[in-house]
Amino acid sequence: MRNTILILAIAALIGVFTNPPLEKHQKAIQEKVENLKEIDEDIDGDDLKKIGALLGEAIGLNTMEKYLNNNVRIEDLKVCSLTQLKINGDYKTVGIGAFGKIFLFDDMKTFVEEKAEELKDKTNG
Repeated sequence: MRNTILILAIAALIGVFTNPPLEKHQKAIQEKVENLKEIDEDIDGDDLKKIGALLGEAIGLNTMEKYLNNNVRIEDLKVCSLTQLKINGDYKTVGIGAFGKIFLFDDMKTFVEEKAEELKDKTNG
């Protein structure tokens, strides 16, 4: 029993010191978008910048960086943190950060795919 409590206390302490900052959460979302660039094969050139610019345009901003700065926040739970993304005016939890890593949920992929589909319609329409 005593060993279990000690191990949990050490894990919690490590969690506190390795809780990722906001910038790491933003970078994880940006990388997720970069990994999903195949969702629109018609985009040529620098895919990430174009998708970022189009996503920004779709929500009234100019760049992906501005989008991330204005629409991503974290809820710090001390031993871990929640990645929250502003979607349709409300913040929705799309990932969790713990022990220096960020894990994004499938909701993030769905959001990016929906935005890409809207952008396809905009550019084709």
